[in-house]
Amino acid sequence: MSTKEIGLPIPLTNGIHNGTEIRNGKLQLRELTTDSTGKIIYASKGTWESAVISIGDKVTAFERVVKSIIDSSSNTAYKIYTKSSSNNVNWSEYAEITYIDGKINSPVGLYAQIKIELSAALTPALLTIDEFTDGKYNTNYVSSSDGTLRLKRNIALSPTVSLHEDGFLYRTKFERNKLSKINGITFQ
Repeated sequence: MSTKEIGLPIPLTNGIHNGTEIRNGKLQLRELTTDSTGKIIYASKGTWESAVISIGDKVTAFERVVKSIIDSSSNTAYKIYTKSSSNNVNWSEYAEITYIDGKINSPVGLYAQIKIELSAALTPALLTIDEFTDGKYNTNYVSSSDGTLRLKRNIALSPTVSLHEDGFLYRTKFERNKLSKINGITFQ
């Protein structure tokens, strides 16, 4: 009886991605955005589960899972699991491979599935929501042109002035729902 190694291709496009994606032919955590310095921010964890792989014949053992399909250049940790079935209905539980030799610990079967879990260590990122320097939020009640977003404390209103027998009458209107409280009124 002879032993031979059969390589089964694992297409990364066939399967379920959850927080992962394929870049340059390798599996990696999904890119979410970039921070203010241009550094890419990835999802903190993700999984990929292969479609059912038909092995075609019962084999005595799986030898290894190729780890070259995972992009680990961005400090990503990974775990590889396999499960198997002899009838594509009843499946074993996922079992983690042995990383020293790549040995698969699932029972022998005609069908197999692979699940890869990726996780990344948290790293600090600089996120700038807004710099509040161009005044795009300026209204009658809000100021945003000096690098901060703040409510205006002193609101200048232009009253209409009319002459009255005892002096001048100053009138102005403002919408009641625009102000919640008036602390004082000063005339200049």
